[in-house]
Amino acid sequence: MNYQPLELTTERFEAFVKTHPKGDLLQLPAWGDVKQATGWTHQRIAVGTPDGQPIGVALLLFKQVPKLPFTLCYAPRGFVVDYANKEAVTALRDLAIKVAKQHKAIAIKLDPNIDRDEDPTLLTEMMALGFKHNGFGGGFDHAQPRFTMETSLEGTEKEIFDRFHSKFRYNVRLAERKGIVCYEASREELKTFAKLMVETGERDGFSIRGLDYFENLYDHLRPNGDAALFLTKLDAAKALESTEALLLQADRELAKIHRQLEKETTEKKIKSLNNRLEQTTAQIDKAEKSKTELMAIAAKHPDGVILSGGLLTLAGRRSYYLYGASSNEYREFMPNHLMQWTMMQYAKAHGAVSYDFGGVSGSTDPDDHYAGLYAFKSGWGSTMIEKIGEFDYVLNKPLYLVLETGLPILKRLRKKFRR
Repeated sequence: MNYQPLELTTERFEAFVKTHPKGDLLQLPAWGDVKQATGWTHQRIAVGTPDGQPIGVALLLFKQVPKLPFTLCYAPRGFVVDYANKEAVTALRDLAIKVAKQHKAIAIKLDPNIDRDEDPTLLTEMMALGFKHNGFGGGFDHAQPRFTMETSLEGTEKEIFDRFHSKFRYNVRLAERKGIVCYEASREELKTFAKLMVETGERDGFSIRGLDYFENLYDHLRPNGDAALFLTKLDAAKALESTEALLLQADRELAKIHRQLEKETTEKKIKSLNNRLEQTTAQIDKAEKSKTELMAIAAKHPDGVILSGGLLTLAGRRSYYLYGASSNEYREFMPNHLMQWTMMQYAKAHGAVSYDFGGVSGSTDPDDHYAGLYAFKSGWGSTMIEKIGEFDYVLNKPLYLVLETGLPILKRLRKKFRR
């Protein structure tokens, strides 16, 4: 088949990415607009049949190399194409080379949305097309994580929930009992989210994005329904109502047990009733302590208190937990667990069949530096996905070799590639 360059409208390009098996958030036209506000330029390319049917597309991002009249070209999670169709891949490569040269790019970098073991011949075929593979390094050695954790949203909500680790199911229910509510928040509440992000960064020791970045991201992705902000709130008054209802029910159960004990003469049944009495008494003691705690919280925070937030993004049948933040207060109430479950429910209701938790190191060793990250992301019935990794098509070999020798400028640019 003789494929040729196509000019696609933004709507057709977006529809292709969202419906293609290899489509990704980072290839949406709106993502180019998000990155443009942070110093990137972008250009969309497409190839297809002579009658205008698209076969493959790519969003190309360009970043100026400081102090040089050159750029680096990056197609994050691109190209969006069936890699088994070598003619289509070749056509996209040729068009990308033409456009990248117009931007004086030193190289074209891409990291396809393809699992490592999906196509055993892909490495050889890409190298035959002139691409250089950057190896199978750890999860955070590349522009995008090479290892990600994904939860399937296929099946009923009950089936999805039942696939969670038992501790995670417990934590979701615990959050609800403690008066945590999770809701879809407004754009105005991005200010609250940004403050939580500052608190999170200070606690966990990492650099953070500012409010302007989150507003820019939200403003470009939200109009097409591809972004939603969620916040969790501790509503102590609501939890008090539930606790008092539980105490009332437990008191009735206790009175019923006492009446039965007064009448019962069978030793076996008396033993069973005493066990129930012990359990119900312990339940009442626990609820009374919780009530005291909740009354103090309600007095301190009569309007409730925001505890965590998350930015959920979508691209067709895929959803992404893009950013999360949490307060130092009441972490034992497990607000993040309820938030994750709520965002999964939202994503499923909006057509997503997978929920991407983002990157992990690729190691399951409990002594790994990122073991805690893996432990959290693996508890949701998720699967660790290993991507094929990065490919570079070198356009200016001398400058490329200079950058690859480890100049500090390269490390800074690699950080800028990331989401």
